[in-house]
Amino acid sequence: MKKILYTTIFLLAMLDVRSQFNTNIVVSPQAPGSIFNWGTKDMTYLVSSPAGLGRRVVIKASFKTLDGTVVGTTNLANARVINLTGGNQLFYAADVIPADIMVFSGKYKVSLDKTGKLPSDNYQLCVQLVTPIDYLPVSEERCRTFNLAAFQLSIPVMPANDMVLDTKLAQTYITFRWTPVTPRPVFPVTYRILVFEVLANQQPVQALRSNQPLLDKAITGTTQFIWQPQLGMMDLSAGVDSVKTSKQFIWTIQALDQQGKPISDGNVNGDGVSEPAIFRVGKKEEK
Repeated sequence: MKKILYTTIFLLAMLDVRSQFNTNIVVSPQAPGSIFNWGTKDMTYLVSSPAGLGRRVVIKASFKTLDGTVVGTTNLANARVINLTGGNQLFYAADVIPADIMVFSGKYKVSLDKTGKLPSDNYQLCVQLVTPIDYLPVSEERCRTFNLAAFQLSIPVMPANDMVLDTKLAQTYITFRWTPVTPRPVFPVTYRILVFEVLANQQPVQALRSNQPLLDKAITGTTQFIWQPQLGMMDLSAGVDSVKTSKQFIWTIQALDQQGKPISDGNVNGDGVSEPAIFRVGKKEEK
């Protein structure tokens, strides 16, 4: 009977403590995928308690899928102990989900290690106050859902794949156009346009992976760029009337967020690079 009585008293005491700490969490519904770079506009955690009520606590945070599966949580042993002094205290992402004490598992860890972002999906962020030593809850757990959208990366439009450009015109300028990232992000997108020459006896993909780019230009706020290459576009080693007098190029677009990090389309590599297009400059093949 005594054991039951003590247990009952303990539970009632815990309920009383939890009732003294009112909490609320706000998470942006379209929060950035790079969760460890969330700012004050992306997440806030409000703790309210009676004036003069002091207590030492630790913030426990968990990332969950919508079915409640925990994919990442706070390493409470390394969490910072916070002194609550009563009244209203506001905490932000840097306080609630510090990168150095959050532990993730499976594909979520792989994605964060490789891209700095969680895979595109719907998630819950759940936050609760616990005691520093035995990690007993001293507040209700508050959860908010948010979505990390899968973006459709840019598609090279002009020059189109396998297009042949006039030599004289291309030596003056080449206009590049591409589609924007969709759905439209809440942050400004920087498009990095990359153009590589495909050398003799080289496959286009090899040029993309190993050659130095002839053009590497970052552009914000537009999906078009006019390049003035000032390059000799003719291969003088070939016959004058041969189609082989043309030079071959491969180009692509890399999409970057406001922090200069690649925008992920949900793939594991997460490099933000679009499928490339190949074009030639020179004499068109007669049919």
